[in-house]
Formats: sequence, C-alpha cells, structure tokens
Amino acid sequence: MKRPDPTFLHKAENIRGKRRFVTLILVLILSALVLVVSFVMAVASRQREYEELYPDLVGRATDTTTTYEYVQTSATEATTTESETSETTSESTGETYPMPSTHSTESETESTSATTTSLEPDELTEEDYHFPTQRSQVVSHQKRAVMLDNMKNQIEQYTKSLKNVRVGFQYISLKNNEQLGIRELDPIVPAGAFALPINTIAAERMMTSAMSPSEVITYQGHSAVNGSYITSNYSSGKQITLSYLAYLSLSYNDSVAQEMLLERLGGLDQIMPDINKISSFQPYDSEVYYVDYNRKDTRGKGRSTCYDMARYMEYLYHSYVKNPSCYQNVINSLAYSNTPSPIAGSFGDDVKVLHIAGRNTTMNAYTDIALIDAPEPIVVCIYVESSNTTTTATIFSTISGYVAEYINGCY
Repeated sequence: MKRPDPTFLHKAENIRGKRRFVTLILVLILSALVLVVSFVMAVASRQREYEELYPDLVGRATDTTTTYEYVQTSATEATTTESETSETTSESTGETYPMPSTHSTESETESTSATTTSLEPDELTEEDYHFPTQRSQVVSHQKRAVMLDNMKNQIEQYTKSLKNVRVGFQYISLKNNEQLGIRELDPIVPAGAFALPINTIAAERMMTSAMSPSEVITYQGHSAVNGSYITSNYSSGKQITLSYLAYLSLSYNDSVAQEMLLERLGGLDQIMPDINKISSFQPYDSEVYYVDYNRKDTRGKGRSTCYDMARYMEYLYHSYVKNPSCYQNVINSLAYSNTPSPIAGSFGDDVKVLHIAGRNTTMNAYTDIALIDAPEPIVVCIYVESSNTTTTATIFSTISGYVAEYINGCY
C-alpha cells in the first residue's frame, strides 16, 4: 500500500486551520452586528419611554451650547460706564445689579447682639397682592410666533458668544402656556431659591390640620454662616410663628428661617415627594454629575434645573388663582421681597416682579425666578455661573431685556 505524502497532509491541515479562522472571524462579525442592532433598539425603546414620561419636553424650543465668549451687549440701549477691579478692567452696561445675598442692612449688621427685646411672636402685616386684569394682545398669533422665534435666536446667539460662564433660561407664558428654554435641563445650583417649592408645600400643609400658620416655634440661637435676619435681630428664646418663618425664608432668603420651617415639616425627605410631583426632571435630593462653568467635572445633590424651578413658580400661580387663601402669603412675600431682582429692571417701574433669588458664592452660582405681572403674567428663570459678578449682572439684564422687548411688542 502506498503511504500518504506527508507534505500533502501538512498542507491539508493548514487549509483546514485557515478555514476555521475565517469561520471564527465571520461568527465574531455577526455577533458584533447583533449587539449593535440590539443597542440601537434599546436606545429607541428608552427614547419612547422618555417621550411618554415627559411629553411636554419633546419638540420644544431648546438649545445646548458648548462654547462661550464674553461680550458686552444689551437688548436695550444703556449708558456705558467703566469699573475696575483688582483682577480686571471691564465695561458694564447700565446700572450694576447688586447680586442677591442673605439679608443684612447697615443698621442691623452694626449690632451683633439681638435688637429685639420682646420674645413674643412678631405679627405678619404684609399687604395682599392681587393680579390686575390682563390686557388684550394686539398682534396676530402668526406675528407672535415669529417674534418668539426671534427672541429665541437673540438669546441663543448671545449665550453662544459668552465664555467662562454657564447659563440656563426658561420662559413660560401663564396665559397660553407658550414656552422657550435654553439649556433649561442642565443641572443648576438654586441655593436659597429652592425655598420657593418648600414654602409652596408648607402653605398647603398649613391649610390642613397638620400645621397652623399661627403655630409658634422657639428660636434656639442658631448660628448662620452668611448671617440672617433672625440671628441679627432675635435673641435665643424668641417665638416665631410658622407664617413669619415662611415670610423670612422667602422675602429675606433667611437660611435659619428655612431650616426651622423644614424641621417643622419633618425634614426635606418628608416633602420631596410632593415637590417632585410638581416637577422633577432633576430631583433636588438626587446626586447628579455635570461640568461646571470652569469645565470641571462636578457632582452633588442640591441641584435642580431652570425647567423645574420655572415649573414651581408656574404651579404656585395656577394654584393661587384656584385657591387664593391658601397661597396668598407666599404671593405676598414674593411681591414685596427684600432681596433685589436682576430681572426687574428690564420691565420698568410700572411692572410688578414677584421673585425669589438664590446664590452660592462658593460655586459662583446665581439664580432668579420671577413671576412677572406684565401685560400677561409670565415666568422667567435665569441661571448664571460666573466668577465675575459684573458679567453675571450683565447676562441677567441682557436676557431679561430680550424677554421684556418680546412681551411688550405683543401688546
């Protein structure tokens, strides 16, 4: 019998090995294709879930900007002045807005001891604020749509021209639910402005048997890092009603008042479910990761969005219209706030701006949420992160100026 050629057997083995290798490669390629298709289908499924959970966010006028360059512009003409700091020399258009802070006045900060001798509760004597009759729109709906798109383009172009800042914006018409957002879903640091939803829920609790506006809490001599009306004016043992704590929390951005009110409510955890029912794109008590104005990776709790904050003000307004007695004190405190608003100046002295401001100087974060009693009631939320307060004031003034120009143009 003739023996097989060893060379032929070796070649056959090589051919068999190459075929196995090719088969393995084909299997891997097919597996990769299956994984890619599965991933695309999963993303599409999540997108459908998103549309079902947040239908009012789909297709809305939003923008995500990635580059900024600071320029001095304004929606309306203003005189230009020069101001120098130790770091840089810059121009500011119009009057420089004093950024919101915790309450302090010269007469109060001069005295470190309490100036109030009586420990009895102070009486809340705010005047009730009522919204006047709305005016009739003079432009057509088609013209208004064009004007809204123009405002969107103005704000987009302006924010894209800035650098070393982070800006968020949300506008809502309370008359027709017209909306416009620019980076309104980005995480923000609302700081003291989050007293808005807290006090809204507190007002609802005070209308039930669970709490009473006249209920008294005794001040135990807390210390406030940034100062407060309470620590500047009251001594330990001072009695304060819940309604007065709410007033100080909203009107003075008093952190001690808010702490005492939250304690009576059972803590933040006890009211977050109610707050989240109003709006919770970014839950305040959930940790979030994002990039701040310095392009630094940042994470933490105590964050919200311009979208959520504007929704809290929208909810307050519509709830007040339905039940004024429940929310009147909250409306009053916002209407007669003792902290300045960087938005109010754009609308003139004849337009009432109900607002709450917040700031975190450590993170250079500034927020203002305004319910503007213009020819039609609107909500405007503006958020700015910047290490330059002059730049911050200019951004607030410019963006709110575009909104004022738009609303006034409709009437």
